[in-house]
Amino acid sequence: MDILEIGNNFLTFDEEKTHFTAWAFLKSPLLIGTNLPTVTNQTLEVLMNTEIIAINQDPVVGTAVSPFRWGLNPDWTFDADHPAQYWSGESQNGTIFMLINVEDEPRDMFFNLTESPWIRAGRQYSVRDLWTHTDNGTAVRNFTAHNVPSHGVVALLMKDAGDEPAGTQPPCARPEWCMDQNGTRIDQ
Repeated sequence: MDILEIGNNFLTFDEEKTHFTAWAFLKSPLLIGTNLPTVTNQTLEVLMNTEIIAINQDPVVGTAVSPFRWGLNPDWTFDADHPAQYWSGESQNGTIFMLINVEDEPRDMFFNLTESPWIRAGRQYSVRDLWTHTDNGTAVRNFTAHNVPSHGVVALLMKDAGDEPAGTQPPCARPEWCMDQNGTRIDQ
């Protein structure tokens, strides 16, 4: 992709974070396209996010994230106003997720973990927010990002944290995927 537009005074702070995350997670070169002598602290905060840069510069996994669900659009259809919103990929340290709110209002964004091809069923995952630099507990089967800003992004690193807790009910995230040992669906 082309040069970063962060710090050029036409993106909001949340849009700058989205722009930077997309460039980094899509493994594009991070070429700064702003006047550095006049750069603001807010712009530097975006450009110097070492956790996002580490994903871009991963020495082990060089592939970009890919969409696993579109969101507002039917999957795999083009709409410039509503591009894919749910992305994931590999990193040397776990599975990365990029959730982009393409709407003009803040909203919650929900997904089942196993929608990502990089997540294994029956496991729980520790959750690291790469923008707030916080560890946010453990996700089992699904994840909800609350109040994602308009045109904002959530960037996550999820690491396998072992088997999901014993006794988690229902026994499967999606009942139609739950099979008994005899080969029949458990919900029928």
